[in-house]
Amino acid sequence: MPASTLARYPERAFLSAGQTIKSYILWTHPRGGLHYDVMVTVILGFIFLTPHSVFKDSPGNRTSHLSEIIVRPDGPNVFVYELGASAVASDESDTQKALKQALEPVAGNIAITRYEVLRNSSGKVTGYRVWAHRS
Repeated sequence: MPASTLARYPERAFLSAGQTIKSYILWTHPRGGLHYDVMVTVILGFIFLTPHSVFKDSPGNRTSHLSEIIVRPDGPNVFVYELGASAVASDESDTQKALKQALEPVAGNIAITRYEVLRNSSGKVTGYRVWAHRS
């Protein structure tokens, strides 16, 4: 190429493989050039063609905070509440009444239809899963 062409169009200069890789990493190519288009295409290909399994970012079973209450809908006006054992008054002999007292500040006036005790591998009570509907 003549020197005048290279002066007017520096992106047409021939680079060695190492220089080309370095220029890609440092993103030195002007917009609209061939190398710029290649870089953008590689990035978009990575974003849209990489399978989800590569990232392994599924939420899975997360452990809740001791005072946290998790609420999920389970039909019209029916909700499933998950709460830690520490959120329930331990001095109460009626578990359902203690669960209702623990949930009322968050859920308002509810009627508990059933509940399930959650235990860890050693059998210790870690929390409760409560099905309830709003009254």
